[in-house]
Amino acid sequence: MSRLSKNQRKILEILEIKPEMTTREIAEVVFGKLVEYKTKEYNSIYRSLVSLERKGLVQRVHVQLRWRRKVPSGEKASE
Repeated sequence: MSRLSKNQRKILEILEIKPEMTTREIAEVVFGKLVEYKTKEYNSIYRSLVSLERKGLVQRVHVQLRWRRKVPSGEKASE
């Protein structure tokens, strides 16, 4: 696996505990404060999520832009 940034590692840890979250919810956990849509914090987390998606580590869920960890083939997803 290619190298992950600090934010990317934190995002994966968060999604391990709570499997589905919005970009905003993830940003609020990472930064420890309320985060509004289209702020620098929101955009930072969104970019990290898109990068993780390209690496096959997370996937988008529904239209509300929820994210979850991607389960490798052959493994069962935890609910």
